[in-house]
This record gives sequence, C-alpha cells and structure tokens, in this order.
Amino acid sequence: MWVHTLVTFLLVLVSQSSGTKITERSKNDLVGPRPTLNNVTFQIPFVYPLFKQCTDEWGDDVMVTKTICQVGCLMSSTSMGLAGTAISIPIGNDGDSVNANPGTLNTWLQQNNGYDDENDFIEPVAQQIDPARVIWPQDAMHKTNDLSYDMVASYIKSGRVVIGNVLNGGHFVLLTGYSDDGDTFAVNDSGFNTDRYSYSKDIVGYRIFDMKRE
Repeated sequence: MWVHTLVTFLLVLVSQSSGTKITERSKNDLVGPRPTLNNVTFQIPFVYPLFKQCTDEWGDDVMVTKTICQVGCLMSSTSMGLAGTAISIPIGNDGDSVNANPGTLNTWLQQNNGYDDENDFIEPVAQQIDPARVIWPQDAMHKTNDLSYDMVASYIKSGRVVIGNVLNGGHFVLLTGYSDDGDTFAVNDSGFNTDRYSYSKDIVGYRIFDMKRE
C-alpha cells in the first residue's frame, strides 16, 4: 500500500514540475477552454502549429553565422504565426510557394536580407512575404512589458500574432492563449518543453504582427 502511495506521489511531483510538450493535437483539443495543471483554464482562440527549432529537419540550418537551433526562437515563433494563418512562403519568381516553417522561412529571409550580421531577425522584412496579409504595425515592438494582461489577451483573442520575450530577454515564444487567473499565457515554445509563462514573472517584452486570415 505504501509503495503505491509513494509512486503516486512521485508521479504527481513529476507532472507538476515538468513542462507539457505540445505536439500534434486536433483542432477541438487546441481551440476553446483547455484545463491544464494547477487548475488554470486557458482560452485558445486560434490553432497554431508547434515547431521545434532544434528538430533534425532544420535545426542545423545556418541563419548567418549561427544555426536555427542556437538562436532561431524569434524566427521560429514567427513561422508558427505564418503557418497558423495559412500564409505560405514564396519561392522563385513563378508564383510558387511552400508551407511556412522555420526551415522555409529561414531560407526566404536569407534570400531577402532578413537578418543582420548578428543573426538577428529583421522583423519588418517579413511583410514582403505577402504585403497584403503580413503587417508589421506601428505598435509591433515592445522592449518592455508595457501592455496590460487584458490588452495582450484581447490581441490574442482578435487573432493578432503576439510573440512574448521571456527568460530575461533571451528567448521568444508564441502566445497562443490566455487564462482565467489573469497572469498565465499559453504558449508554443520552440526551444523548451513548456506550455505556459507568467505575465508578471516571465514576460519582458513583445513582438506583434498582424497576419490576415483568409
């Protein structure tokens, strides 16, 4: 009896301490209220795919001098926004395109001056992917957490692509939902196996795109 109790206790500890990896889920699983750990309920208004920046398919692809796995979190988060709004990446001059992911977006950015010499993604360049549907708006850049939780939640609800700057400014994640506790955001994290960050403790800035759905 005591062995069963100990095992159950350890399993609870593990489930509470480790991040939940979001992989493939059906649309019904991702959209709407989604109960999670610690009795937090997330509202997930729109579906976005989760792309991991270190996957074998593109993790070793070089951006400028470093790889997507090393420094591609902001670009990878942007590719999730593009894919979630069904915006394709143009290739060549014949009107052909491919689905957005970190690999295809990286290639396009390399060909269109989308990086500076320090491997930093130059966000406004992304508008050239589809000028009618990808907009880097006037309120796009937030280098501090200068928006209220409710304001950010309203952006997510309206379909704006909101990328959160976390881990003291060293990482970016796509914000996918908001919670009933007024502090926690659901995220797609390209680098770590977590599905949430705290507005008050983790978020230190934002990058915001307007990507029009058809």
